Amino acid sequence: MSNLYPLDAEYIEVAFNARPGADRPVEVGHRLRRPTLLELQAREHETSLEIVETNAREEQIVTDDETANVNLWNKLILSINGYRGISDWKPISDQEKALMRPSHKTKAIQAMYLGTASVMAEEDEISLGSDTWTIRHLIGPNPEMPAYEIRHVLREPTEAERLKYKRSASKVSFIRGAKRPRTKITQDLNAYVQIYDQLVQEMHGVTVQDKEWGQLDKSAFVAHLDPIWKRMVVLTLMNAIEAALLD
Repeated sequence: MSNLYPLDAEYIEVAFNARPGADRPVEVGHRLRRPTLLELQAREHETSLEIVETNAREEQIVTDDETANVNLWNKLILSINGYRGISDWKPISDQEKALMRPSHKTKAIQAMYLGTASVMAEEDEISLGSDTWTIRHLIGPNPEMPAYEIRHVLREPTEAERLKYKRSASKVSFIRGAKRPRTKITQDLNAYVQIYDQLVQEMHGVTVQDKEWGQLDKSAFVAHLDPIWKRMVVLTLMNAIEAALLD
């Protein structure tokens, strides 16, 4: 893996077409600092995900994360480019923050986390006990040409760890007094962070202080990996384990 992802980079740069569907695309850029776990937890708290019964036979998933993304962008944004009169990176003023379209703020936050994760089948045989699992994590909008590829090697969770995760990672609550039956789903980002930190054995394709895994203590890499990426990897692993249990 020649293109190594710097987990401790000072900032993240994202770019997107501000005029999709137009004859000539107009690309703009946003440079954001890395969010903290507390900031991401606040975003999770502000994001709503509900299942609403539309009729006796149908339910609809209703989600709203724009306010949460806008608020997070307001905290993280450092500089912008590509806008009228801004040809190079320019620190953003409070006035420019207020003028920025909410849709661009949301798009920038979403662009930070464009990527996919999948289980890699590295052996043809399965052991009697627990195995390690390798999750292939591609960062970027195009899985065929990812900007970065990270491989996370995790041990299989114990039964106690798996059950604790299932109890704490997400919660379902039923909202009373609504005109239509509504179910609210919330996630505890910290639960995903904790189990990732417990299970990870190796990370490949990343650096911290320009050093790869094994050249620094494990804690340096774990501390710098974004909590949202940890959740993606854990969900991929746990979904694969649950699927195996159902077979």
